Amino acid sequence: MILGRLSASLKRGTMILGLVALNGAAVYAHDAPASASSTEQAQARQFGIYFGGMASQYDLCVKKGRLPKGDQSAEQMARSILEKMRQFDKGIDQSAFIKEGWDAIKLEIAKHESEYTQEKCSWVATEWAKMVATMTPK
Repeated sequence: MILGRLSASLKRGTMILGLVALNGAAVYAHDAPASASSTEQAQARQFGIYFGGMASQYDLCVKKGRLPKGDQSAEQMARSILEKMRQFDKGIDQSAFIKEGWDAIKLEIAKHESEYTQEKCSWVATEWAKMVATMTPK
């Protein structure tokens, strides 16, 4: 499972994101394919909240001028990593559930855009770098 690749320290560091968006992600549960167990679906949504949410926060910080712009956006990078992981994972496709979690957290991030200070964006940059390092195949 994709979620297994995410280290415990990264999960702990982004737990706030998950708690904020869990209720929002549940709203979309009826729209996803029923091919995975509810536990797998929940894990995939949570992964979307963590990984996609951090990418969205990073891009928000770039938009606000608090982080430097890279060659590609963090969201583009995240989508690319997820696509590569999906190609290697021959199990049930969890991408719809990951997208649900990511979409839900993006709404929450947008509601709190004004809270992204330089300090918070520095933390986001550090955590995003850890996630990319963890998720990028060696």
